[in-house]
Amino acid sequence: MNKIVSKEHFSANVVKLEVEAPLIARSRKAGHFVIVKVGEKGERIPLTIAGADTEKGTITLVIQAVGGSSRKICELNEGDYITDVVGPLGQATHIEKVGTVVCAGGGVGVARCCRSWRLSIRRETV
Repeated sequence: MNKIVSKEHFSANVVKLEVEAPLIARSRKAGHFVIVKVGEKGERIPLTIAGADTEKGTITLVIQAVGGSSRKICELNEGDYITDVVGPLGQATHIEKVGTVVCAGGGVGVARCCRSWRLSIRRETV
């Protein structure tokens, strides 16, 4: 069980959740995702890891309520628990300093671009 530390509404159907997941926060990379499930019989939903705070041991998820399961997650509040959070999963985005970085996305899929963009800026200033 993973506790929801904070919840913020971006719009009527889009929510940002900060969730306790210290092992995932430490090992995730840009492009990774998690599988979440609410309730023992809940549907497994893949969600992009939009960010992480290794000191607090949290990950950030941006969820758009479009179906029954995503609505269930969006209805949870600060202090509630997500039954299962598994990850990080998937192939990390390969980022190297070769010049101009262009990130494109739409809707809540932009969450993946944010992490890649932040990494590209850090590499320029290092």
